[in-house]
Amino acid sequence: MSAIRTLIIDDDVAVAGIHHGFLLARGGFDVVAMAHTGQQGLDLAAELGPELVLLDIHLPDMSGLDVLQRLRGRRRPVDVLVITASRELDTVRGAMAGGVLHYLVKPFSSQALIERLDEYVMLREELASGAAGPLDQASIDRLVAPSRRPAAAETPAGQSAEPLARLPKGLSRPTLDAVIEALRASPEDVSAAGLAVELGLSRVSARRYLEYLVIHGFARLTPRYGAAGRPENRYLWKR
Repeated sequence: MSAIRTLIIDDDVAVAGIHHGFLLARGGFDVVAMAHTGQQGLDLAAELGPELVLLDIHLPDMSGLDVLQRLRGRRRPVDVLVITASRELDTVRGAMAGGVLHYLVKPFSSQALIERLDEYVMLREELASGAAGPLDQASIDRLVAPSRRPAAAETPAGQSAEPLARLPKGLSRPTLDAVIEALRASPEDVSAAGLAVELGLSRVSARRYLEYLVIHGFARLTPRYGAAGRPENRYLWKR
């Protein structure tokens, strides 16, 4: 399957960037844009036609539920995964009524987000394989309620059982080992650009390996704000 076109709508620039990094590290997703207001998200959705939206509820100009409702009113269907700090029952019920795939409450472990993305990819693949004929009841049940597990906030953060045993497509073991060695040897946090120069990688490639280590609990990501006010993501090995 081709990469899933994804739009991120979150008012926090740093958080949106972290979500972008998770999607990049997971693979199989193409972040077509990031929006920081509800209206900007709606405009980009209309212009770019994403297949998946990662949506925050607390936006500066309107509620994420309003964004969800307006997305549902468009002719072109889009899947929505809510990522928010909002825990109010009315908000959760409103999101469910709007047909969201998942509702993740901040803070949550990075592994929880990856699991939801994995479930989404598996669901798309299963539905695509059965597109030629009618769906059976099990497939319909998974489409209507793809996950019934507890909220992701209940999953403790930390390293997964076999975090580096199976690398996603596009990552190589020798390069990952080189990134780990460089990160462990550095007494200070590093940037993707700096690591890319040191190892002879592209900046995008270096960031993907770093985000992979962050997702599995081996490295820590810390946005650092410079004079211009734009954050630079820095990475530090968890000693």
